[in-house]
Amino acid sequence: MTREQSKATKQAMQRYGTKQWARNPVERSWRAAIEQGVDYYNDPLRAQLFELRYVQNRTEEDVIERLHIGRTTYKKAQQDLLSTIAVYAAQRGAL
Repeated sequence: MTREQSKATKQAMQRYGTKQWARNPVERSWRAAIEQGVDYYNDPLRAQLFELRYVQNRTEEDVIERLHIGRTTYKKAQQDLLSTIAVYAAQRGAL
């Protein structure tokens, strides 16, 4: 995944759940990709990481502390989410 793709994916994840988001087809595609990416893992850690970091906009340090995980585990789970969501977004034409 390129830096641009990673940045676009992170931005979409940060906009997820905001009131004004998902009003146009591209944003709806991102929303579907994000939901499919989070569901793909069927993993509470990744779901909680997504919720805390991107929906609640908590800091990386706060997420690590709340989930009682190390930075390496955090980075791995975040990268898994980013790459999976990017694939689903590309399939939908959003990325």
